[in-house]
Amino acid sequence: MFENLALIIDFRFNYFALFSLSAIIINLTLLIWVQTKGARSEANNWFTVFLLALILWGASEFLDRLSASPQASLFWGYLGRPGWIFIPTLVFGFTLNFIGKEALLKNKLAQILIFGPPCLFLFLSWNTNLISNNHLSDIGRSPWGWNISPVADYFWVFIVWLEAFLIGSLALLTRFYFKTTDPIRKKQTLTTIVALLIPIVGGSLTDAFLPILGIEVLPVAILFTSALSIIMTYGIVKYSLFVISPKVTSDTIIDTMSEALLVIGPYHTIEQVNRSILSLLGFKESELLGKNVRWIIPDVESWDKFLKRVLVPLKRKGSVAGLEIDFKTKGGIRIPVSFSATSLLDKGHLLGIVGLARDIREVRKLINRITAERNKMGVTLGGIVDGVFAVDKGGRLVLFSPSMERQLEIDQDKVLGKGADEVIYMVEGENRLSILDLLPRERVAEDRILATKKNIKVVKRDGSPFYVDLTVSTIAENEDIDLGAIVTMHDVSQEHELEEMKLDFVSMAAHELRTPLTSIRGYLSVLQEEIRGKVSEEQLSFLSKAFISSTQLAGLVENLLSVSRIERGRMKVQKSSVDWVELVNEVVTNYLDQARQKGITLEFVQEKEKGVAALADKFRMGEVLSNLIGNALSYTGPGGKVTVTIEVKGGDLVTSVGDTGQGIPEEALSKLFTKFFRVSGVLEQGSKGTGLGLYISKAIVEMHSGRIWVKSTLGKGSTFSFSIPLKAEESSVGESKETLPAASGALVLAPRVKRSFVKNGKKAS
Repeated sequence: MFENLALIIDFRFNYFALFSLSAIIINLTLLIWVQTKGARSEANNWFTVFLLALILWGASEFLDRLSASPQASLFWGYLGRPGWIFIPTLVFGFTLNFIGKEALLKNKLAQILIFGPPCLFLFLSWNTNLISNNHLSDIGRSPWGWNISPVADYFWVFIVWLEAFLIGSLALLTRFYFKTTDPIRKKQTLTTIVALLIPIVGGSLTDAFLPILGIEVLPVAILFTSALSIIMTYGIVKYSLFVISPKVTSDTIIDTMSEALLVIGPYHTIEQVNRSILSLLGFKESELLGKNVRWIIPDVESWDKFLKRVLVPLKRKGSVAGLEIDFKTKGGIRIPVSFSATSLLDKGHLLGIVGLARDIREVRKLINRITAERNKMGVTLGGIVDGVFAVDKGGRLVLFSPSMERQLEIDQDKVLGKGADEVIYMVEGENRLSILDLLPRERVAEDRILATKKNIKVVKRDGSPFYVDLTVSTIAENEDIDLGAIVTMHDVSQEHELEEMKLDFVSMAAHELRTPLTSIRGYLSVLQEEIRGKVSEEQLSFLSKAFISSTQLAGLVENLLSVSRIERGRMKVQKSSVDWVELVNEVVTNYLDQARQKGITLEFVQEKEKGVAALADKFRMGEVLSNLIGNALSYTGPGGKVTVTIEVKGGDLVTSVGDTGQGIPEEALSKLFTKFFRVSGVLEQGSKGTGLGLYISKAIVEMHSGRIWVKSTLGKGSTFSFSIPLKAEESSVGESKETLPAASGALVLAPRVKRSFVKNGKKAS
């Protein structure tokens, strides 16, 4: 069809071809202008390709209208088809870049959806008659050149796709127009919307809808699309759509920067300033420009400093950074600034000095406050007797007070930055205490104390020990300043020594007293038996009272020895399998006579008929039960009631001793389990205790990994409870006797046997 080259290049003049030529000239001119003046951006690149497509389309249409034969018209139409087919894709790509959605174009699926259809339409247009009518027989002469009628059967499919992309671009631009708050961007967007509406309305009508309907009109879509280019050109010129002027950029940066700009000429004159320095010093621009920089320097001393540190060195082509100097405001006020400057050079010649000044008044105030606070803290730490040190989250020392230096006899300069465990050797009981174990494991939301440690041994470098109480705390800002903990060490060496002396004395005295007391009790017991019936009842009662007193004194001695063992960590428990119900029943039985004499009901209530075996020290736990039941009877009046119960709660075996006695004042509850504490007032009447029983009971329970507590209401009675861990599940026990493991490590079940229980002061089988 295109074998005859002479037919293809055979042209005849046609006035209508001038319309196409004008489109070529317009778009070619704009292309050159954008490439030389426009900013290098993705939107610019898309607009450039769009202009190239228009130029190709215009050139094809221009040669088509000049063609003398239908063969030439069809040939030049073939060459121009890529131009108009890709117009919707290029407009859509430009729109995505313009509104900041260019990342979508990098998506593989989006690329297929955007670029796939035009490639398919171009292939069908060149190789089939589905999109473009390529029959020579359908080409007819018209005043504007050649016209193909009718259009291809599926030309409308291309038009629908074209309109969808153009209208989609228009919708994205409209949405962006209402979303953006930048007035310049609004004007740019509005200009682009108006430009896009022209080819959508005019071009679609003349080159698409009317030809589909069979109405012959002059195809001027190229002119309507060129109108888009012209309006875009207006936007470029008017609103700097793609043009970023270096001068505009630099002026904007200079005017919006927070630092004060000062450009000084070779002869010390002020050549340029920005808004920040005018605001800082209170001058107008006209009052500073052309003045000697000496005008804003407050005194001779400051001028000499500025001259020697800034002007002279920078004339030798260098730079200055962070020089602190004072400037003078219009009102004569001195303002401290941090001044940085560099030489302004052009081909090696000094043009002047460019300086930046930053107001440091607030910084100086902050530094002064920090310095004052640091001095206060230094004075405070120097006057504190207790040692104070702080560590970061890695356990490295960041603070070491003078008192710490005195306690450990080491200078802080030698330890700061080192691990606290390398410097401070602490021992709790028999184990090494690491500072890392005291640091918080999670983020701290408020200031709080993390731990308190009593009687911690600290070893000096020379091996000599001293004893301290530790308080470990932290603050809410610890994450921001990389603080792990603040540790206070209160020296209790003297108290420790006195305590040791006291324990030594108590232990020695108790041991010395126990031997003669044993003899006295033995002789009194023998005398009571030997002289019974030989002396009067009154004389016999004297011996009985003496025996009772010696027994009480022996109990006191044993308690003192127990306290001494507890304090020194020498009290041991020998755990074995104990039938807990039987143990409680035995202890309760021992107090039945005392309860009857006082007119008190003493009962042991067991809710379940099951034996429970505990891994415990039978003697020591019997001592705990005796202390609690004895106290309950002592503080309960005639007609009262004392109840002993046991129950399993979760993983614990809980034993409780409740009474209906006088109760305990609330202020005394927190001190009940301390040494030698006795409730003052009416509760003392009739009680001759030493205040050691509950202390010893608490220690024994804790040795069994348990805890002890009390609930009391004044005037209604008290309930003392203690628990020890229960690790084995409870189950029914049959008649067969099972061997109890001697060291099961837990509570086990005892065999069911026939037992006697005490209720209401009577034995019941």
